[in-house]
Amino acid sequence: MNAPDTARRLPAPARLRDLSRRVALLEFLVAPDTRYRKHAFRAEWRPGWDLATMSNGGGDEYVIAFSGTAALIRCFDHESGMSPYANDEEHRPGTVDALPAEFAGLLADPDFEGGDPLAVSALIWWREGSTAWATGVPGDMDDGSGWLLGGLTDEAPQEYYADHFRHYHGRPVDERAAARVLLGEPTAQTAALLDPGAADPADLLRRALASVDPVRD
Repeated sequence: MNAPDTARRLPAPARLRDLSRRVALLEFLVAPDTRYRKHAFRAEWRPGWDLATMSNGGGDEYVIAFSGTAALIRCFDHESGMSPYANDEEHRPGTVDALPAEFAGLLADPDFEGGDPLAVSALIWWREGSTAWATGVPGDMDDGSGWLLGGLTDEAPQEYYADHFRHYHGRPVDERAAARVLLGEPTAQTAALLDPGAADPADLLRRALASVDPVRD
C-alpha cells in the first residue's frame, strides 16, 4: 500500500492520538517486564506536542507527532522501493520535498527523525485547519505505510492488536480486555486478564498508565 491510500484510511488526529496512546498502554499491560515492546507514547514530548512511536527492531518503524490541531507521520520500511537506500540515498520525489514548511522542524528533530535523515519511506501530514490527511507522492510505489500503520487503520483494532501481541510476545491476550483498553476504559480487572501472572494488577495498571501519560483517560 502507498501513502495516499493509507491517508484515506487514517482516522482524524484526535482519534489517532487516543488510539496510539492506548495501543502503547495495551502492550505494556500485555508485556510489562520486557524491553522488547514495540510501541511507546510520550505525552508533552515537546511543548504542545505528543509523540507515538513503533519500532519492530528490524529496521521498520513509524513516528507520529500530534499537536492539538496538526500531526505528522513518518514511516520507514527498510525494504520498500521508496526507501532512499533503494534510490542511491536520495528521497523519492514528493516524499520529503513536498512537506509543508511548518513541519520542517519536526522532521529535523532527532527524536522524530530517529537518528537517520534517510529513514523515510513515507510522510503523511494533517495541517492546521485541514479536513483530511495529505501526502506529496503520487502513490505509484508501495512505501510500507499500509502495513506499518495497519492496526491504526483497521476497523477492529482490538482484534488486530490482540492477535499481533499474542504472536509477537508469545502469550495469550484476552480480546475483550484488549477492547476495554482501546476504548479508554482500563481497570485493574482488565490488567489482571491481560497479565494473569501479575501479583498486583492495580500496581501494574498504575505503571502502565505512568508509561504513557500521568493523566488517565
